[in-house]
Amino acid sequence: MKINIFLGVAIAVFFFSACKKENPLIEQPTTVKEDPLEYARDSISYSIDGVTYNLSKFSSFYRASNREPHSKVDSIVKNSYYISGLKDSVLYSRTYGIYNDQNKVDVLFIKTYAKASMVQAFIWRPKDVMDLFTVGTRNYAIDYGRDNIQNGIALSFSDGFKTYGSESFREPPKLSPDAQKYSKFEITSMEKLNSGTYILEAKFNAMVFNEKNESKKLENGYLRLVMSNIDFVL
Repeated sequence: MKINIFLGVAIAVFFFSACKKENPLIEQPTTVKEDPLEYARDSISYSIDGVTYNLSKFSSFYRASNREPHSKVDSIVKNSYYISGLKDSVLYSRTYGIYNDQNKVDVLFIKTYAKASMVQAFIWRPKDVMDLFTVGTRNYAIDYGRDNIQNGIALSFSDGFKTYGSESFREPPKLSPDAQKYSKFEITSMEKLNSGTYILEAKFNAMVFNEKNESKKLENGYLRLVMSNIDFVL
């Protein structure tokens, strides 16, 4: 009798194992929650004279450029200005342009690097472009396009106002060294998404000037940039 019981159990176990092989458990696929920031757009907002402006664009990066840092006039020949600067360094800048039908704002990130810490492709660029976007405060480079001594941020608006002075050596600088004394630009976060895209957020205020040296106060500024890895080849 005991033999029959054990035989019955063995047969049951055999058929149970066979059923498991024929009908394997189907694992449910792991669902990854989609990050809404993957659909974010570049945007900027700010207030001037009590009026708030909001601008946005899907992708606003459009230029990386090089200039000679610590520029100065070597000579003037028949109204032609000959400029020179540091030969072992390069002022590198990246420009993001955000606009709507009425307005456009260019945001420039600016920094001088020794050539030894850069690579040369289409232009000179730092080996680590992300160095431009670390969290923290930035100065406004009020001599951008002229002396090119200062690192930091520059803003340019389609109505002719900007955070920096005249780029022409044909006239003396119009802005005093403390023109942006009470201004602030702070990168508050730099987040990397699962896709490899970076989201930069910043807040800022500034004084903006036109060629007549008229000024306006910009307040409550907010900037968001969506930066793809593809952007950093320049």
